[in-house]
Amino acid sequence: MEKNVSQYVQKLFEISIALSNEKNLYTLLDKIVLLTRKFTNADAGTLYMLEEDELHFKVVQTESLNVFLGGNDIKGWSAVKLKNRDGSDNFSNVSAVCAIKKEIVVIDDCYDDKNYDFSGTKKFDVVNSYRTKSMIVIPLKDFDQDVIGVLQLINKLDGKEIIPFNKFDRESSVALASQATVSILNTKLFNEMKQFLERFMESIGEAVDAKSPYTGDHVRKVGQFAKMVGEAIGRDDTVFKDVDFPRDRIHTLEVASWLHDVGKLTIPDHIMDKATKLETVFDRIELIHERFEIIQRDLKIELLEEKISRKEYLEKIEELDRDFHFLRQINYGGEFLSDEKIERVKKIAQIKYIFGGERVPLIRDDELENLTIRKGTLTEKEREKIMSHAEMSFRILDRIPFPKNLLRAKNIACNHHEKLSGKGYPRGLSAEELSIDDRLLAIADVFEALSSADRPYKSPKKLSEIFKILSFMVKDGDIDGDIVKFIVDKKVYLKYAQQEMLKEQIDEPKLLF
Repeated sequence: MEKNVSQYVQKLFEISIALSNEKNLYTLLDKIVLLTRKFTNADAGTLYMLEEDELHFKVVQTESLNVFLGGNDIKGWSAVKLKNRDGSDNFSNVSAVCAIKKEIVVIDDCYDDKNYDFSGTKKFDVVNSYRTKSMIVIPLKDFDQDVIGVLQLINKLDGKEIIPFNKFDRESSVALASQATVSILNTKLFNEMKQFLERFMESIGEAVDAKSPYTGDHVRKVGQFAKMVGEAIGRDDTVFKDVDFPRDRIHTLEVASWLHDVGKLTIPDHIMDKATKLETVFDRIELIHERFEIIQRDLKIELLEEKISRKEYLEKIEELDRDFHFLRQINYGGEFLSDEKIERVKKIAQIKYIFGGERVPLIRDDELENLTIRKGTLTEKEREKIMSHAEMSFRILDRIPFPKNLLRAKNIACNHHEKLSGKGYPRGLSAEELSIDDRLLAIADVFEALSSADRPYKSPKKLSEIFKILSFMVKDGDIDGDIVKFIVDKKVYLKYAQQEMLKEQIDEPKLLF
């Protein structure tokens, strides 16, 4: 007897370990039925989960009929209702009674039992040439003693003979049900927390995109392009034949793309969306335009008072119009500002007009600083502020206790502005410290920014122009040339371009390295 007890205890331990190691809910439910059947030597088993006063079939097994159903295979089976139409408890169905009373039900022979309605069971038996006889029905109760499901074991076997479930089966079933419930709750909690964390991170990415009307789809597109390249690398049997990109690694890359610009949430909107050099809350070129109109008004008064001739008046008006047209043009920041043009801006800034009884400069010092930006629309301080988003991303993500399977996503996200030369930011990592995932996301980030057609401060670039710029970045030691060459050689860019770029942007790219 002691030997038998020891064997049973050992089996219980084995079942406990098997259940606790399973993280897939469908597989876990299937294992619960299989292992409890084997433990009690039952031919059949059914597992229901309670959902809104209904017991839903999750697993159905009958070994002698070779029936093993679960997951999508079992959809469409009618649920067992705990309430009748009149609102009363359903005491006719044995599984419903088990859930309602939270008690084990043991039946030696279902055909002889008068307490429950087994008409459905008998129909099943006729169709499948089966004989349902002994049954034990166990409630699965959580820590608050609330029922979350019901486990039903059918036909205990002694050789080929069907016998009743005994006292030991009843007692051991309680232990098995308890372990099964803990495993179900842990697995559901694990999956819910995983889903919560991933949806939360995806929402962060959406929030970053929503912050700017001009880069509103950047995070999604970066993730899309990175995923395409990662999958292509995973299929490659040439340059990257030794690099494996399974589904979980691709998913990690996607998560990293959701998070890579989280630091931009700290960047002021007027810097993030600065479409022109003079833009803050509004484009200050309009203020300058009003000052030009004041000067033109004063000239008109001088003309009327005969302080200047009509010829002088027209010449000065024409010159003012040319000057303002020039300022409006360079305000867009679409071209490199030469020394000659900077000197012209400074000369215009020396013009003064009467305002509030005082002579004041046409262009204020801060406006002059912005108008003389050589390239783009950002001042040096604003550019540093934009660049600080990478540091902020690192600081924000470093405070989050990422689960083990997503730790790499955090690093990939924080490293998308690092360079192989070691001159990147925020940490100045070396090439040896940057994984292929880091390098891939960095390229995806640049590619999306260059190809985007919704940036007000630049025109969308053709593929040939994009890969020309990427080629220069490879030469400068900024990004990985092998990945860039792979993208071109395998035409990985083409599907993305057809989906996300304008037709006029799609041409034949060439590399310059």
